[in-house]
Amino acid sequence: MDLTLSSHLLVYRPMEEAALAQMASSGFSKIEVWLAEPHVPWRSERGLEKFRAQLAAHGLRAGSVHLPFYPSVHELFNEGKKWSLLAPANLDRKTALEGAAEGIRAASFLGADCAVLHLGWPGDAWSTEHHAWARDAVAELLPVARACQVQLLLENIISKGTRTSSLAKLLDEVDPAGEAGICLDLGHAHVEGNVLEELQYAIPRLAHLHVHDNDGTCDSHFAPGQGTIPWLDVLRALDEGGFQGQAALELRDFSKGSDCATDVLNLELGHVHDFRARCASEGINL
Repeated sequence: MDLTLSSHLLVYRPMEEAALAQMASSGFSKIEVWLAEPHVPWRSERGLEKFRAQLAAHGLRAGSVHLPFYPSVHELFNEGKKWSLLAPANLDRKTALEGAAEGIRAASFLGADCAVLHLGWPGDAWSTEHHAWARDAVAELLPVARACQVQLLLENIISKGTRTSSLAKLLDEVDPAGEAGICLDLGHAHVEGNVLEELQYAIPRLAHLHVHDNDGTCDSHFAPGQGTIPWLDVLRALDEGGFQGQAALELRDFSKGSDCATDVLNLELGHVHDFRARCASEGINL
């Protein structure tokens, strides 16, 4: 397992040199880039070129990206603007699809191995139409990912249609060649009730992880070890399943950008350090 860090932790602010330096000094060589403006200028080739150079200057690279599902951080939080591949209106679905395709191209430009996709939003009702829209979206994005040499990954996002059994079925239908895969979000699986069961359904297509914790009732994005996920059981199951992919720590800035990036990183990565030490004491090295 290759433990990486998602820039989601710093999504409330543009990525800065000091934060990248701190990520590198904390032992990370790869990050998952959260494609959201102004956090990362993912829709600007010049901006992406500068960001890629900044990563390289600190010995970092984009191991993965999270594809966009809102136009910008400000528009999401201030205006409630979202993108959804399952939106009722054709034009809204088209906008979301174009954003995802552009995100895949940004992933390729950054040299990422894979790109994580949300099919809709948590709590979506998933009618027959939703399933059809999801299949259509994945079918349209697969050739984009193939051309960009980026693996497309579908994430479980706390909705009936994105349980890992459903995602595996969808992929078997539209991607029998096995080009795409599943990103198992362990925190989301825990909220849904049985993280180990979700893991077993995901294993045949499992390519990537999102790692965070909660108490089983809400999607808190705590550092691992701060909630109630049975981590030793999960890590052993992953080992038995032969998982060797990237596992991106997807943590939350609970100050919502009020605290400086250095303090946020120090706090959350301190929790991660303690968690890894506890795992090591049980013979599990992360």
